[in-house]
Amino acid sequence: MSELKATRRKFIGSVLAATAGASLSTSTATASSSAGTPAGRSQPANPPEWRNKQPGMSYRMFGHTGMMVSEMVHGTTPWNGDQFIPLIEAGLEHGINYIDTASAYSRGEAERVIGRFIKQTGKRDQFFLSTKISFYDEYMNKLSQQMLRDLPGAKQEALGQQATAMIEERAVMKPGYHFQYFGGQERKFHQIYLRHLIFKEYGSIKKWKGEIQSHARSLVENSLKATQTDHFDVLHCPHGVAMPEELEDENIREVFEQLKAEGKIRFCAASMHNDVAANLEKMIEVGYYDGAMVAYNIGNHAALDIPVRRASEAGMGIVAMKVARIISNPRMEIPQWRIEKLNAAIGEKRSLQSKAYLWALQNPNISCCVAEMLTPEIIADNASVTGRKVTLGAV
Repeated sequence: MSELKATRRKFIGSVLAATAGASLSTSTATASSSAGTPAGRSQPANPPEWRNKQPGMSYRMFGHTGMMVSEMVHGTTPWNGDQFIPLIEAGLEHGINYIDTASAYSRGEAERVIGRFIKQTGKRDQFFLSTKISFYDEYMNKLSQQMLRDLPGAKQEALGQQATAMIEERAVMKPGYHFQYFGGQERKFHQIYLRHLIFKEYGSIKKWKGEIQSHARSLVENSLKATQTDHFDVLHCPHGVAMPEELEDENIREVFEQLKAEGKIRFCAASMHNDVAANLEKMIEVGYYDGAMVAYNIGNHAALDIPVRRASEAGMGIVAMKVARIISNPRMEIPQWRIEKLNAAIGEKRSLQSKAYLWALQNPNISCCVAEMLTPEIIADNASVTGRKVTLGAV
């Protein structure tokens, strides 16, 4: 680990020195960072930081972080063995410089695949690495369930009914706003709302503060060991926000601050599939998040375009996920209107998936799109839409 730390310090120092002393041409600076240099940001942007810059790939600044990220980035949900290692190299050849993973992906194997690549090649400094504290929610749920079991049956039932009423009142599952991307996605609403009510009413979370933070830190340490690195460029928590109140958890903020101070993470973010607009607005309000990974696509964009713009203006980097899942999902039936809408917006002949990414990248407030690219051919297809500006058809 000491060699890794020295390498990281040397690399970051050289990057900052280069960006401070070098003069980018006007056309390059504008084209590369136009999506990530919003007006009215909450704090000044860091100098541009480049990794694996390749011709043919376009880059955007990730909010105020300074990270110049490729417009297409690697998602790693299905990575479960060494057969995925060549995809990292193929991505690097196309200029991809950001890999997103999580301890929950393939039961931790996705992180270990990345770790083996880093160990074999020494190319940690060629890409930005993002992971998530996937099991923070599970731990918090465990604590709340301990409290719930000690309550009388009538009280348990009343809390459950109150959670259901809150969900219905907020209309978080209304058609056109909520979209399902995987089985069991909607169950998280009741789980998190019930947890919120338990902690709010009984307040016993305070007595577990040290235990909660210690557990969160241990999860991050496990991810560092799995990926064989000494730091993450971006750390997400919560992983899959279901209600805005989750983002007010002072334990998360304090753990982020501790890890930043120790150099184990550089920037913090959260990811969300559910109630995205409300959760993104809350992230802007709390003010300490550097980025967000949000489900954003041709199905739900009408509800999200304003919050996404506001987050970008506040200096947050935005990773668009589930961009193509809305029109191509092997586990679910896809309504034909979604495909027709995408084809109306992007009339050219190409794969539906790459059309979806081309469509999303027309939004200047999106920093990048994350995709599960399972073959070199898919990587090339998706990379071919980067840097392109097109006139969208009526949607």
